[in-house]
Amino acid sequence: MTVLRILTCLPLLTAGIAAVAQTTHAPTVAAAPEPALDPARVFTDNCSACHQVDGKGIEGAFPALAGDKFVLGRPEQPIHVVLEGRGGMPTFKADLTDAQIAAALTHVRTSWGNTASPVTPDAVAAVRSGDAPKAEATKIISAH
Repeated sequence: MTVLRILTCLPLLTAGIAAVAQTTHAPTVAAAPEPALDPARVFTDNCSACHQVDGKGIEGAFPALAGDKFVLGRPEQPIHVVLEGRGGMPTFKADLTDAQIAAALTHVRTSWGNTASPVTPDAVAAVRSGDAPKAEATKIISAH
């Protein structure tokens, strides 16, 4: 009789073990990566109200980014300004991810005739953590 009970319960026991195994192991399919950010969209959503969609800014209020030597120079400087703000510009360090800041600055550095190198999320992370040179350590050539 005991053997009969074991044989009767064996399918239920096997199903229970399988259910536990399914809920306690790591998924076999990798999570989908974050969709690629559209640099123009990130800029438009976060920067264009002041700097304008065409990058020309508003004279006397918000600096132009098109052709600006400051944004075309070493990327650490504009990264620092986006993270920490400056003058009347707000700080974005609590609002935008490293990838979003990199995307917006890449748009600025490669649009409206600007031909500087793209900005990477790793470069933003380095400035955010303090691993990159401080932006104020170099002379700024533009009156921002």
